[in-house]
Amino acid sequence: MAELTDAELARYARQLILPEVDLEGQSRLKRGRVLIIGAGGLGTPIAQYLAGAGVGVIRIADYDHIELSNLPRQLAYAEQDVGQCKADVLARRLVEGNPDVAVDARVTRFDISSAPDLLEEIDLVLDATDSFRTRLDIDRTTFAAGLPWIMGAAVRTSGQWAAFDGGREHGCYHCLVADTDQQQEAGCAELGILGPVVGLVALQQSLLALKYLLGASVPWGQLRLLDAWSGEHHDVAIGGHKNCAMCQNEC
Repeated sequence: MAELTDAELARYARQLILPEVDLEGQSRLKRGRVLIIGAGGLGTPIAQYLAGAGVGVIRIADYDHIELSNLPRQLAYAEQDVGQCKADVLARRLVEGNPDVAVDARVTRFDISSAPDLLEEIDLVLDATDSFRTRLDIDRTTFAAGLPWIMGAAVRTSGQWAAFDGGREHGCYHCLVADTDQQQEAGCAELGILGPVVGLVALQQSLLALKYLLGASVPWGQLRLLDAWSGEHHDVAIGGHKNCAMCQNEC
């Protein structure tokens, strides 16, 4: 068990009294190593909550720069940060908030070629991208590495999230999206987004990540769809699609 310092005991006092966390759980969080792919509307709150909770190592991968139009929903950034690399600025914010957390900022795009380095010594991957193609790459590479990952997406006033176990015993992202070659990708820039919607999705992803790192039960292979404007939500069991090119027949 990773020993907690007096400062850490004081910092996490409100978590430590929870039976779901306690000393052993906090030590598990301290040993945890996560990769967050994307430092935008989803990635910033995910990173802040995981750093605040005491997750020991947080690696952030993002190649983008901060724009003025990001600020309404990417609340880790300020106007003076415009033009700077998101990964670098977010890393600084996390360390300012919790210097005990090791933050590894990588100004790079996640794809098949960069995946081996980015996934090295990682326990869990969190998707905070705005791309079907990138999620398919995340699914392929984490499956090959036997790693779990948590997907999240938000556009307009709708959001969705799901957790995939390392062995894909409960289905994979390819079961949902088999091929993007014929799809036209459209994200927040084209369709718009309401800030609190990405916050709602990111909070759910953060909670799932903490549950996994704490050793609690996670609803693998369950896709949750949320209409934040109406408050309606639906759950869909993904399962292993019999014709899936990945989890049923390794690609």
